[in-house]
Amino acid sequence: MRGLIKILYTVILFFVCCITATTSIADNDAQVSANIEKENETIGISVEKVENTEGIIKCRYCGRLLKNGNIHRDALTIIQKQVEQGLYKRRIRFSGDAGRFRHLNVYVFRFEERKGGNFSAEKPAGVGFHMHLLENNVLKSIFVFDEEQQALTQNLFDIGKFFKRGGRWITAEKLSEEGIEKGLDTLLEEFSQEPEKAPISPTEDVSR
Repeated sequence: MRGLIKILYTVILFFVCCITATTSIADNDAQVSANIEKENETIGISVEKVENTEGIIKCRYCGRLLKNGNIHRDALTIIQKQVEQGLYKRRIRFSGDAGRFRHLNVYVFRFEERKGGNFSAEKPAGVGFHMHLLENNVLKSIFVFDEEQQALTQNLFDIGKFFKRGGRWITAEKLSEEGIEKGLDTLLEEFSQEPEKAPISPTEDVSR
């Protein structure tokens, strides 16, 4: 009798161990899937500039032609901050890891500060960049921004933009902020997240 009880106990223990192991494997698989999904939700970002090249060149990412100009020494820091704040505002997770499944690249070829003040400028600000969205290193979408502010007398079609800017000559930083916002609106609508999925906090403000 004791032998039969011992056998039954062994069989029951065996099945309990099998069920526990199966549950553990399923939990691990679910965790791996969740981690992969989280990785895919997080977008990597990088900001770089055209190096030591003058004139018209091809973009290294999309092959489009661009005219390289002067780039302010603080341009990359300013634009990096603007991209991070833009993603944070849209509740999109981001990371400085460019090897992510989704990768947002900003390729700067012009960042020229204005010469003059708010209401009188000898030379207006000018900003140019390509914003590339890549998935698995494959280019999916591109947004091109290349603008130099013009006086109302030079371009009456931009009268709305002129008054939106308060009738002032804006800085290159403000001009690039407008471009970054347009680019993010164009490329990243499908990556908006629920409020509870808070992204990484943006970096501290860059001193001006």
